[in-house]
Formats: sequence, C-alpha cells, structure tokens
Amino acid sequence: MKKKNSLPLCITFSFIFFFLCVLGTWQLNKNFILKKNNLIFKEGLINPKQILNFDEAIPNLISVKFKGVELQGKALYLEPRTYKGKVGYHIIIPYKVGNKYVLVNKGFTQNKYIKINKQENTEGLIIKIPQPKFFELQNDFKNNKWYTLSKKDFQKKMNIKLTPYIIYQKNIISSDNRIAVKPNLISKINHLNYALTWFFLSITLCVIFSIYYNKDN
Repeated sequence: MKKKNSLPLCITFSFIFFFLCVLGTWQLNKNFILKKNNLIFKEGLINPKQILNFDEAIPNLISVKFKGVELQGKALYLEPRTYKGKVGYHIIIPYKVGNKYVLVNKGFTQNKYIKINKQENTEGLIIKIPQPKFFELQNDFKNNKWYTLSKKDFQKKMNIKLTPYIIYQKNIISSDNRIAVKPNLISKINHLNYALTWFFLSITLCVIFSIYYNKDN
C-alpha cells in the first residue's frame, strides 16, 4: 500500500527538483559567460584600444588607453571591499576625457583618502556600469558611505554627467599603495563545479524520493 497524502509529497518533490535544476542551469550559463568574457579579456590585452572620446559604443572587457584629467576632488571610496583576505576600499575617480566624464576604478587600498599620483596616460579594462542588484546596500549620502556602484548616485554626488562606462585601471604605480583589481565579469569562480553540485543534489533527491515513495508501509 502506498503512503497516504502522496499528492502533497509529489508537489513538494517536484518544486524542489525544479528549483535545483534551475540553479544548476543558472550556474552553467554563468560558466559559459565567464569563459566568453575571459576570451575577450585575453584578446583585448594584445592590442589596447586608444579612446579619444566615449561617444561610440564600446564592448565590455576590452583593454583601453586614454588621456584625461583626473578629478581628485570628486573621489569616492566603495566599501567594504576585500583583496586576498584584507578589507579596504575601491577608489573611484572620474576623469574628464574631451568633454566627457568617465569613472575609473583606481584599485584596492586599505588607506582611505590616500594621495594619488596623477597619471595622464591611463590604461585599463572597460565595462558598462552594471545596474545595482536588488540585494546590494543603498549608498549613504548623508555620511558619505558608498557601498554600491551606482551611476545615478555618483552623478548626483559628483554633480556631473557620466558616461555609462567604468574603467578598471591596470597601470598602477606600486608606490601608490594601491592594487589593481578586475571586474567581477572575469572572476575566477568555478561555476561549473557549482552547476554539477546542484544537478547531483537533484539526482540524489530523485533516488531518495523513489525509495521512500515505493517503500511498503
């Protein structure tokens, strides 16, 4: 005789199984995108693109170089940020390039408000500023606390109109007490392992459900 109340059990199993499969598929998709982004990144390192203005559409993760004026008085510090277990900040500074303003991530530092040596020739990886995620913290204008990379918030604080791009600077002088960072689009997270974990859990769930459902009372 089959166990009573099998319908609610089947519905619960189906929901959990579907959810695990969605998580696995999501991680597979992220793994595919990550591989594609890493390929674009490696190709971009060979021939950095000279940028004279930011009117044209620029693809993510290509290496660019440009000359601009650094607006140090408008620097913002994203917190908390980590680098190899150390907690600190990402320095965000706008540059004026021609008649446009573009954000530059000047790297990781543990010292807030450090003096930055001006570099007219700047090189780095460019991406479109991503939309803030739902779970990210809101920036605190009153206390000058910045948690989320938000073009809208930064424009309001800096009182300038920004291009839709941010450049992660590569040519950082070691004496500046800063470390170059890369955007999350080329992180080293192994999404394939996560995907296999979720799919393995879904298969395990099927085995457990089958044994339980078919077991005699």
